[in-house]
Formats: sequence, C-alpha cells, structure tokens
Amino acid sequence: MKKRYKPYYDRRKKCWRVDFPDRDSEEGDLLYVASEFARTGLYFPYNDSSTSGREYSGHSHSFDGVIHALLDNPEGFSIEGFEEYYSKQEQEMLEEIKKRLQQIENEEDTL
Repeated sequence: MKKRYKPYYDRRKKCWRVDFPDRDSEEGDLLYVASEFARTGLYFPYNDSSTSGREYSGHSHSFDGVIHALLDNPEGFSIEGFEEYYSKQEQEMLEEIKKRLQQIENEEDTL
C-alpha cells in the first residue's frame, strides 16, 4: 500500500490513519490522528473530587472528555484556574450543564 503522509480515512479498517516517513503509522479517531500529524494536541485541564488540591489536575484531550468528567462528578468538577484553556462558549456550556444537573438533583431530593 502506498504511504500517505497526510491524514486519511481507511475504509477497510474503518478508522483514520496517517503515515510518517520517520516513524510508525498512527491510526484511530480523527482527533487523535490529527494531533499526531500536527505533533501537538488539545489539552483541557479541570479538577474533580479526585484531583482537587493535588499537584496535578485531571485533563482531557477533547471537549467531549471534559463533559464526560463533569457528568461523572458534577459536585466536584471545576475549571477554576484553568479558564484560559476554554473558549467563552465552552465555559458557558459547562456552567449550564452543571446548573441543570444541580436542578435535577434538587428536584430528586424533594421527592
């Protein structure tokens, strides 16, 4: 198979791939392959109950991962101190998700 030095979708393997002249090929989801291709990536730090007050925060390499962390631990989740890593739109979305989760929790407590 011909080497492709830019990301492409491999229909046979049903995943994204990129070949490199100086190292092994990489394959996976588009975000991962694009990050490997660019040799950089996304980084979204946050704290949750398991990382609050520790030297190292939790983090994700996708915004989906951040939402997952919020849904797993809404009470302990925070991006305080890390706002510079998030767009205004992302910050607003996280605030609204957290607020809605708290409303549901309060409603369940009154039943």
